[in-house]
Amino acid sequence: MATWVTHFRITEELLKTELPVSKIEFLVGNIGPDCGLIGEDGKPTPPKKTTHFEIEGKINSDSFYQQYLCDEKESSLIEISYYLGYYIHLVTDEKWIAFTDQKKKEKVFEQILNTPEYTPLVKRDWYGLDFLYLKNHKDNIFWTEFQHINSFQEYLDFFPQGQTLKQIRNITNFYHTNTISDDHEFIYLKPNEGDEFVEDTVQTVKELLNQRMRTQLA
Repeated sequence: MATWVTHFRITEELLKTELPVSKIEFLVGNIGPDCGLIGEDGKPTPPKKTTHFEIEGKINSDSFYQQYLCDEKESSLIEISYYLGYYIHLVTDEKWIAFTDQKKKEKVFEQILNTPEYTPLVKRDWYGLDFLYLKNHKDNIFWTEFQHINSFQEYLDFFPQGQTLKQIRNITNFYHTNTISDDHEFIYLKPNEGDEFVEDTVQTVKELLNQRMRTQLA
């Protein structure tokens, strides 16, 4: 799954297109699928099968779209804004999985694939890029909007009231209390690759919205 800052960056780029949405609901929707809270057993509640609309073990963004964004469903602007962000998160995760699966074919991954070291080493680079980006971009929507959210209602019935706000605080605390050293060498995901993923995904989302929701995003 893509990192939270990746989702924040995509959110920002789409907001620059003057997409007709309520900013905060759209922003929170973009981290919505990750609002399952991790229990003592290390598993999220609700499970990812539910929050990521998985079918046969794979994320299915279209399933969410059909249930919450099709023309037949009547919703308010703030509801649509949240649902649209949620949908974009799922599309992003689908692309992230394809992207990282492709990267596993690179020679640098040979020694760590299928070892216990794979996840911590790779995610150190993933989240290291998050920390570096936030350090260098104090105008990012995380700093200007997200960390200041102090109330949020639920729009999906599988989240108990107040759970999304708890996760907003968890994510905020995570980025406030973690960092990366200035001399960290990015091996498994380089900054330019992160940038290219964001740019490519934003373009994909624009094309999807133009096709499915009749927007005219350039």
